[in-house]
Amino acid sequence: MFNIPTAFRFASRVPLMKRTRAASKAHSVEKSGNGFNADEVGTKGTDEKTLHNRKLSAVKNTEYSNQEKNKINLQVLKDRNKMVKEEFQPNVPPPKNKPRAVVDLKMMTEELKHLEDPPVTEWEKEICSNRLPYSFYDRPCEELAQNLLGKILVRCLENGTILKGRIVETEGYLGTVDKASHTYQNKVTPRNIPMYMPPGTIYVYMTYGMYHCFNISSQGEGCAVLIRAVEPLEGTEYMASQRTAKGSSNAPKKLSKALKTHELCNGPSKLCMAFQLQKNHSKYTLCSWKGLWIENDRSEPTEEIAIVKCPRIGIDNREEWTDKPLRYYILGNMAVSKRNKEVERRLAQK
Repeated sequence: MFNIPTAFRFASRVPLMKRTRAASKAHSVEKSGNGFNADEVGTKGTDEKTLHNRKLSAVKNTEYSNQEKNKINLQVLKDRNKMVKEEFQPNVPPPKNKPRAVVDLKMMTEELKHLEDPPVTEWEKEICSNRLPYSFYDRPCEELAQNLLGKILVRCLENGTILKGRIVETEGYLGTVDKASHTYQNKVTPRNIPMYMPPGTIYVYMTYGMYHCFNISSQGEGCAVLIRAVEPLEGTEYMASQRTAKGSSNAPKKLSKALKTHELCNGPSKLCMAFQLQKNHSKYTLCSWKGLWIENDRSEPTEEIAIVKCPRIGIDNREEWTDKPLRYYILGNMAVSKRNKEVERRLAQK
């Protein structure tokens, strides 16, 4: 049997232990932010039911607080996404009537320099001794386009092969005022820089991602002449091999039938293919480059060349430029890319 002092001591410890555990729980809840007051929980008059209700209330308050926090975070995320969308909106194209920025070409000295590869050996100097001088190209675009008709285009390849052809068709592009020109409204790009360079500069560009076109700069800001067709005179076998070559990215598939001589260069892309003219030849000048030049026709006929003046090909919806006679070709020549029968009929009636 327990003696009275021992029993009294044991009974007095039980409530003390309960109060200590309750106080410990209240303290931990208070540290976690659930809203308990440790002094209230440890109070002698607090029963277990009240403690249980307060625990439920604290849990609900915690859940509500977390929900509010999640809502706030979600709103912040939405606002941040909105800001990102506003910041990275696609570029809006400028108004059509807004003029383009004018580039100071005098500051672009490096870009406007000619590529240099002049003739060095005696043989190179001799074969290109009849090249036309700078003064021939230094004239208005329309005049140069007509004066080029009947001249001989000469190409000297790296292996020494010489190709010659008579220029029979040209087109003029009047620069910054011409809606069909690459330099319309003072547009300057790395591609069209040769059109702003001195007259006689070579400008070869690619169209439709697969065809090259050969141009010559003329007098006037951004003006140039497109060579549309050439009548082959020398090196026709080599020209034909370029039209049927396999493995060349710029050459078409093997032709089903042999081409006639006048069909080898009767178009801008055919001309570049036959004469091996590519984009890397841009910025050379016909006045000094050993690889390409123009000379007079030594076998020039005594009769004057009849020139047909008609609208350019493929220029639609260009207002006043649609019907402007900026294409020129030699009347009756088989190598012309496309005849304008209506204009030829009018000429015949005169």
